[in-house]
Amino acid sequence: MDYSTRVKFEKKDIAYWSMVAGLVLFILFLHLYRLDELPKGMEVDEVGMAYDSWCIGNYGVDRYLNSFPVYLNNYGGGQSTMYCYLAVPFLKNAGFSAAMARMPGVLFSMLTCIVGFDLIRKVRGKLAALIYLFLFAALPYFTQSGRIALDCNLMLGCTVVILYILEFCLRQGERLWPYVLLGVFTGISLYSYALSNMIYPVFFLLLYPLLLVGGKRISWKQILVFFIPAFVIAIPLILVQVVNIAKTQNMMIGPLTIPRIDFYRLTEISIHEVRPNIGWIFRSLFTADNQEFDSFPQFGALYMISLPMIIAGFVITFRRSVKSIREKRISFETIILFYTIIMMAFALVLLGVTTYRINAVFFGLTYLIMVPIEACFTAEKNKKAFMAAGIVLVAAYTLYAGAFLSYYFTRYEKDYYPQRLFAENPKEVYEFLEGQSEEIKSRLTYVGGVNEAYAYFLLAMKISPYDYDVKELGNNGDGKKYLFYAPEPYDTGANYCFYLPDADTDKAMTELGFIAHDLGPYRVYIY
Repeated sequence: MDYSTRVKFEKKDIAYWSMVAGLVLFILFLHLYRLDELPKGMEVDEVGMAYDSWCIGNYGVDRYLNSFPVYLNNYGGGQSTMYCYLAVPFLKNAGFSAAMARMPGVLFSMLTCIVGFDLIRKVRGKLAALIYLFLFAALPYFTQSGRIALDCNLMLGCTVVILYILEFCLRQGERLWPYVLLGVFTGISLYSYALSNMIYPVFFLLLYPLLLVGGKRISWKQILVFFIPAFVIAIPLILVQVVNIAKTQNMMIGPLTIPRIDFYRLTEISIHEVRPNIGWIFRSLFTADNQEFDSFPQFGALYMISLPMIIAGFVITFRRSVKSIREKRISFETIILFYTIIMMAFALVLLGVTTYRINAVFFGLTYLIMVPIEACFTAEKNKKAFMAAGIVLVAAYTLYAGAFLSYYFTRYEKDYYPQRLFAENPKEVYEFLEGQSEEIKSRLTYVGGVNEAYAYFLLAMKISPYDYDVKELGNNGDGKKYLFYAPEPYDTGANYCFYLPDADTDKAMTELGFIAHDLGPYRVYIY
């Protein structure tokens, strides 16, 4: 290569990586900008996770006084622990902060972004990887899911890293240590979301015959060094099943608690869900599910334009996969397609499909959207026509993204406020009440208008889990200082606090002689 050719190559390389860096920084900006404010307030499961995380970080127990639990009780239905433990360093000293609670979600979304980019670069090349980054910035799902502290959303990032390590394993021949790494990370990933406990084993079990058919042999030693660490790390989760199926008391493994969950859901899979789930999956991807923070009807998680793109991407990838299998040279995009199909199959039989519950499918779907766009820019026949089609597609996604991002950051909070299952930081309310005269602050205070208001109170005021016995008091309050509901008729011997009270409530309180004090979105009534 002569000097002039080398300079030309280097300039192209610099331009490419400059675009990559620009897109990554833009995506990071979309994840961090107004993170403490959007979504407005905190969703009830965010708060439950955040309080457990704060308790574990400061006291080594969750709010039920379980020492380092391997699964969380949350509000009785259970919650995976990976997000909770990752949030500890952010929440240990920060108290009630939506931004700090959401930071692990941001980091894992960026992990999906960067690791997914490098995986596609290795599988399909630099152009395909660049298109993936563009789509990551443009599609609503990645911005919305990366800005909320839901434990299940970590499964997507874990899935992408597992695929990344798997691709590395398949390129390493007979070497064993990459499979040890794959086993360790797969075992850890089982703590990201309960659904992974079913999907990952099925994926790896069915992957082996697929690799054999495609001419790729995995030795028994490689299988063993993968399986053993994955199984060992998964033992506490297996014991969670045992404890809850047998309905025994909590089990201890050293400092770890294998907890008995109040309302344990043994399985969330049913063949009877297939028919209704076809509609729910469509809504979860292209219009909106029943959770406002997940997706908006006018945009969906992927935009309606992505439906034909996914179909085209599936056809192209399937044809290439069949060809590679016949030639005994299985391509890794076949494995990406294979995982996506398995995830979609589980979605069909999953009880209660929502966008966030099927989060692990979005890498594969984004890959399929990328495929026809890449095909337009690399077509060997009718190059000008295909190039023009590719430019039109990029322009269309750019326009969609502009409309979505403008809506999300300027209109979303107005259109959906107050948002169902969300509430804002009540710290100012409780500090206000504590600052009143002894006569007033000694009264019982009723708190209304917030789902699971006790968790918001405990987190905002940094109440030790030893000072509020959740097992005894539940979500009701202590009945001496606070009760986290507001029954009628109203008692003039008590204080009342409502989150965004309606006109009828305000009128009733005023007519009884209560004086209203506005504290942000909360209104405190004192007689």
